[in-house]
Amino acid sequence: MLPETFLPNLVLFLGGQAAAWIYLRTGRFVLGGGAMAALWVLADWALVARLVFAETGPHFTATLLAMQLVALLTIAALAFGRWRARWSKTAKQRPELFAAGLTQYLRNELDGAAVTFRRIVRANPWDAAAWVALGNVRRSEGKTRVARACYRRARCVDRQREYADFIDLQQKRLPAAAPLRAVPTPVNAPAPRARRPRSHPAQS
Repeated sequence: MLPETFLPNLVLFLGGQAAAWIYLRTGRFVLGGGAMAALWVLADWALVARLVFAETGPHFTATLLAMQLVALLTIAALAFGRWRARWSKTAKQRPELFAAGLTQYLRNELDGAAVTFRRIVRANPWDAAAWVALGNVRRSEGKTRVARACYRRARCVDRQREYADFIDLQQKRLPAAAPLRAVPTPVNAPAPRARRPRSHPAQS
């Protein structure tokens, strides 16, 4: 694709923005926001270089090619992610895997349950129920910080708020953060000596 061609670049830019917007709308804020910001910065940079400074050399070409690459990667990543979430082997086995993970969790086989639920969310990062289940496993393992992150991911991708009340309930079961404790002073530590004030030379 020629970097100077306006229409293909416009189509790529709009396609990348649409893919980034879908990421944002489905709770994938880091990917969506990062792709959207990168596309705007690169497109503005290329336009300023071309229209303001009349640049047509490598600087302008490299910026425009970078914008094209970001747009293509964003579109391809979204297409692959949607395909994987619906048609991959893990996606087709999702009901069985989820039931197996719950069984492992109820049997206190936490390592196996974590592996099962991680497999589900890797195949479908938009699976709010699997994120909640993984958070429950991590909470049972005592990994409070990881569990809280899983619940946040579940809340982000739960755009229809189907699990909002359940997520709130699970988050309330997390132990509160430990308060900061002051450093104890040793019992037998000597008291600091009072410093004698120096006499001013004018007073001697």
